[in-house]
Amino acid sequence: MIDLRIKTKNTPLVILIFFLISLGCKNNQEKSSYLKTFYVKNPKVNERNVGKIIFDSELDTIKTGEKDLKSTTLFLGKFKSIHTIKELEQMHQSLDTFGFIEKRNDTIYFDYEFDKLGTFYLDGYIEEKVFLDNYYKNGKSRLITNQIKISKKVKVIEK
Repeated sequence: MIDLRIKTKNTPLVILIFFLISLGCKNNQEKSSYLKTFYVKNPKVNERNVGKIIFDSELDTIKTGEKDLKSTTLFLGKFKSIHTIKELEQMHQSLDTFGFIEKRNDTIYFDYEFDKLGTFYLDGYIEEKVFLDNYYKNGKSRLITNQIKISKKVKVIEK
């Protein structure tokens, strides 16, 4: 007969292992879940277009005072493949930058143009920052940042 009882001296170890595993399983939900709309039309070669991004801001719930500052920046590039935010930060100089201070809504308009035919990705990220002046009792400020990854496949066609 098989003994199915849990041995009491191993019970704390089993509980500890279960607890550590549950702590290690963090929510890996992509920030793209905050992206509502990423609208671009398939462009023609050398034709300027306007795109639109609508997103949910995690930082909208933060109340700011007169001296506090909120900003939203879109970093966007044209690539043949998709990159991570870390890779895009290293390519910072090659990205187009669209900045907004004290942005009141969660819609960003941007322009884009391609000079070659083919399939490309508009790839980048939205970076939100909230600067809270005199946040701490000692007078020091606090900076809160949030990044949302964005990517959209486009097919560039002839005029």
